Amino acid sequence: MYNLGNCTNCTLCGGCQQTSAVNPPNLFCMHCQPQDAFCLKVCEYDAVEVLGGAITINPEKCVVCGDCVEVCPINIIKI
Repeated sequence: MYNLGNCTNCTLCGGCQQTSAVNPPNLFCMHCQPQDAFCLKVCEYDAVEVLGGAITINPEKCVVCGDCVEVCPINIIKI
């Protein structure tokens, strides 16, 4: 989700006029338990997955919508 208040003119999110070629975020996180992970619950595309107890993002499913970024309690997910 594009949020103008968070814009740093990085051109990575695709929300501006700069570019639409954006890579999915990299993530290997063990902060939240999978049953409590907000990113896992919010992803409409099932791109946030559990792998060996860690939360990861499947780049083949991720559409870089940013919903996981918005709900991460420790702000570890970056686009």
